[in-house]
Amino acid sequence: MPHDSPAALPLFAYAAALALGGSYRDACGIAAVAILLVALKKPRAAVVTFAFAAGLFVAAHRAAVKAADDAVLAMIDPVRFVTVEAPLESDWLTRGDHTVLRVDEFRVDGIAIHRPLLIYARFQPAPIGMATTIRAEGFLRDNLTVKSPRLISYRGELPRWNPRRWNRELVARVRPLAAQHPVEEALVEAVALGRAERLDDATRNDYKRGGTYHLLVFSGLQITIAAGFIALLLRWLHAPRTSDWSLLIFAILAPLFIGPSASVSRASIGVGVYAVARILRRPTTLENLWCVAALLRLIVSPEDLTNVAFHLTYAGAGALLFVGKRRWYLAAAAAELAVTPLTLFHFHQYALGGSIMTVLLTPLVTAMLVVALVTCAVPSAHVLALLGAIHQLCSFLNRLAAPISGFFAAPPVLAMAIGFGLALLAIALLRGNWRTATVAAALAIPTVAALYLGTRTPEGTRLTMLDVGQGDAILYRSGGKTILVDGGPRPLTLLPLLADRGVRRIDVVVLSHVHPDHCSGLPVLVAQMRVGEVWISPRRFKGDCAQALLEACRTALVPIHFVRDGDTKFGMKAFVADHTFRHAPENNASVVLQIGPVLLTGDIEHEAEAELAPRLHHADILKIAHHGSRSSTTPPLLDAVRPRIALISCGRHNIFGHPHPEVLEALRARGIRVWRTDRDGSVEIEIR
Repeated sequence: MPHDSPAALPLFAYAAALALGGSYRDACGIAAVAILLVALKKPRAAVVTFAFAAGLFVAAHRAAVKAADDAVLAMIDPVRFVTVEAPLESDWLTRGDHTVLRVDEFRVDGIAIHRPLLIYARFQPAPIGMATTIRAEGFLRDNLTVKSPRLISYRGELPRWNPRRWNRELVARVRPLAAQHPVEEALVEAVALGRAERLDDATRNDYKRGGTYHLLVFSGLQITIAAGFIALLLRWLHAPRTSDWSLLIFAILAPLFIGPSASVSRASIGVGVYAVARILRRPTTLENLWCVAALLRLIVSPEDLTNVAFHLTYAGAGALLFVGKRRWYLAAAAAELAVTPLTLFHFHQYALGGSIMTVLLTPLVTAMLVVALVTCAVPSAHVLALLGAIHQLCSFLNRLAAPISGFFAAPPVLAMAIGFGLALLAIALLRGNWRTATVAAALAIPTVAALYLGTRTPEGTRLTMLDVGQGDAILYRSGGKTILVDGGPRPLTLLPLLADRGVRRIDVVVLSHVHPDHCSGLPVLVAQMRVGEVWISPRRFKGDCAQALLEACRTALVPIHFVRDGDTKFGMKAFVADHTFRHAPENNASVVLQIGPVLLTGDIEHEAEAELAPRLHHADILKIAHHGSRSSTTPPLLDAVRPRIALISCGRHNIFGHPHPEVLEALRARGIRVWRTDRDGSVEIEIR
């Protein structure tokens, strides 16, 4: 076993056991083998075997806890008010019309549930202050929806000695600056205090496209800088023992102050192990620190095995240590090899050159950290102006890298497991150039698999109703032409779904009507993908999303076509009302499309259906209008179309109750087979 990473093989054994799973009986059997190996004086084999047994035990325990939680949640009526209590670890996050709070565990009607939960408030909740617990009442489905401020209350108070209180006090100290300088104040909270909730989407996207978002939020970089400053200062003062103990204390306090994120924990555990090794006069290597930090993190938080922050943190650092340690260009290549498949897998995004941008931006982000700390000590608009200037420079550099970033297909789970599993096994068993070459080759496996999937060209004619939540997005491909109808409710949901299906160009984008649940995903799509032209309804085209789409088309030089009744192209025919309806004018102004045996109806309601039905012909596949609302899908429309398959696009446990039982009963009575995104996910139909 290589001397620079003796903990690598136990790490591999423990992680493999977590992934494979097993029973308590399996864990006990493997533990017995470990005891036998100890008796046979095989200590290394015994450690590895015991690590595998521990992984099986933890996996079995997690499975038992999940089964118990599932049983409790299955008994909860989704239309009954419940009371949820949860510890507070983060702040409220405003997104669109909703405010969201994420809790890591909660109690429902006094019963503990050990899994994360999102609490949605349809109003602006009161600040959490120094409270330790939130109590909320609402409908518990996949999340908790709270409809009134009176249904939320805070309890408890953090003691003055708790580092989390110090963090919140600093937040309260700088938060008043947000009124005049919202972007800069949010950067202070992110860079210095580890709170990314208030960063706006534009800032996030700038750094993500440059591959440097991990620098923006307090993470391992800031921990490393602070630890290095402490060590250098105390050794300059000729106090090496004090330096070692100071590093250990810092490693304990940092996660308590910032929060136990994967990056902070990795760096803190590494600093702590390094300090303990020096205190005990047992020096170790950086490679072994990496292995021990990862192993300890998985012991403390085994669910991190599937966590994106954990993956990016340890994969990037491991690639630098085991592949790119000798040459700077190897370091850059190693970082790209390790991080690219992970960003594709979790976000469907890639940012080539992210490692180089990280090197360029690290000094600037370090300067931002210093300025942010000064702001926490002395809140000042003048200091924030300096922070804003540094941020503008960082954004400029990130935008330079944007042309070599984008969306692409995600590698399959099997390719990820094989690639990273082989890399970890090579770290444990090989050394020298053989290890470097094997790790690099293994890390390339997921990216190669993604390239294969993302460049496939589907044959024949296919209709795909994409699962975008409570909204519509429908993809039609035939004869080398691609048509997209609507873009769903969230800007960054649509692009990954298209990338997974190998879509790199869209010939025609059709916006049925301008409501956000159909329009919000299209401005980003037009800006980042090749689009031939955009069709829009000439009626009721106004609002924020309409302006954003027009601006995106203007910037990308994409022509806009105002749809007229009877327009045809690529085998599709458009139907548009020649007047504005008094009731639901936006919904009834939807562009209706007939594409071969498919009828796509937007959100038209019974008024538009009554006018349209006499002009329609039989269609085998009907996209049910307005997500299955009872305001649509009237008997005259069903009698005119006579579909065999009905498609309904709606969000899981949506607050509107879509699809309505009356609509489902009308479809069942006619023997029409129903496919729904809330139950079936994305639905793909091959048309022969």
